[in-house]
Amino acid sequence: MILLFVLIFFGAKSIPGMSRSLGRGIRQIKDASQEIQDEIRKTTGDMKKDMNINRTIQEATENFKKPFDNIASDFNRETNEVQRSLESNSNVLNKETVQPKITASETPKPEVGKEDVG
Repeated sequence: MILLFVLIFFGAKSIPGMSRSLGRGIRQIKDASQEIQDEIRKTTGDMKKDMNINRTIQEATENFKKPFDNIASDFNRETNEVQRSLESNSNVLNKETVQPKITASETPKPEVGKEDVG
């Protein structure tokens, strides 16, 4: 039915030209869709490479930071030990100063005017 309509409306001479034009149009559409698919594949490949580069940078950063983190933790541990030692020595000194030493000038003096009658 459709072929009969095309034959009557366009004539027998124009059908081959229309077919060629239709074929070229379909080919151009296929080529364009193939180019789009290739571009998408290329872009995703580039994105994967970028992700690998980002991962590599992140790993390098972590590897670079590890020694410094270890040094910082060692430093913190050593300073904490020194601080505990100082606090311990400070506590010993405080205990010695809390117990007053009685000197000769601080000895109790007998009250004047009160003598032992005995």
